[in-house]
Amino acid sequence: MQILHPHASWTCRSARISSLALVAIAAAGGMTAQASAQLVPSGIPKGSPTGGLGGIAAPPREPQTGEDAVKVSTAVVGEAKPGATVRIAVTFDIHPGWHIYWENPGESGSPTDLAIELPSGCSIPEREAGKPRIDFPIPQIFSHGETTFGYEKQVTLSFPVTLAADLSADALKSGLAAKLTARWLVCKERCLMGSFQTSVDLAKPVDATAAAANRLAESLERVPKPLPTTWKVTLNDVADDGALLILEAPAPSDAAQGKLPLTFIPFDTPGVGLAEGYVAESKDGRLEVDLALSRESALGKRLEVGGIVLVGERAGNLREAYAFRIPVPAAAK
Repeated sequence: MQILHPHASWTCRSARISSLALVAIAAAGGMTAQASAQLVPSGIPKGSPTGGLGGIAAPPREPQTGEDAVKVSTAVVGEAKPGATVRIAVTFDIHPGWHIYWENPGESGSPTDLAIELPSGCSIPEREAGKPRIDFPIPQIFSHGETTFGYEKQVTLSFPVTLAADLSADALKSGLAAKLTARWLVCKERCLMGSFQTSVDLAKPVDATAAAANRLAESLERVPKPLPTTWKVTLNDVADDGALLILEAPAPSDAAQGKLPLTFIPFDTPGVGLAEGYVAESKDGRLEVDLALSRESALGKRLEVGGIVLVGERAGNLREAYAFRIPVPAAAK
């Protein structure tokens, strides 16, 4: 990924030259404060955003840090009682024109990450120690020179927390503090790392009608569901360095509807990748995807392939989204 747009330094340099030229003109012509004030059109108050030279509005300030570019808020949603499961919702509000990344960032980037330290007796489904299994909604596909996956404007990520079964009324009353950490990479023409830490009280969920609860519900609606058993998923021609993944949707109940387009976005599975490109697409309800395998790059884990399948056109007519993972067997003898 390009870290700095090639025109960005030119723009800054031009602005600086223009400013210096104005200073030189003022010095040469003996421009007074009163005279310079006359450059501001009448009716525009001093200090107004449009009160610059010629009445041209200054461009909005671009973020200088990852924390400038992304604002994070958290909420606990659910009913806090012994043995119950609540959800921690983490909302990222992203500066216009910038984006953060999905769990597999794609050709470049870095995944958005959450970590949590829980009070005694509470538990989460973990992908690794202290790292929850995050529910990511369907990402956007960005194709600006590179293919990446992520989110613009706003996104809510979440994960469940199960409270201790022997939780006392006093413990609920005094609070259940959990320490949450979020980390992200946010990019436009350049990229900025950002992080956020806060304490979340698991004993104090928001009201079910609160805005945070509504955002969570909308996010969960867009989390891919498990792939139905009516789909066919097979691995053929398995070798040491490659395999053929075949995904086939069931025939539509309405024959006039025809078979819908499919888009496959892979998870970041060590040792397994697409042989070509970062997304696979088909127009007829069946996908054949050549995989590249590197068994020595599996980081000691079981070799597997997985991802999400989008059903329907990506541009505005997305019907469904499903997720799956299957193990990659040993090479055929």
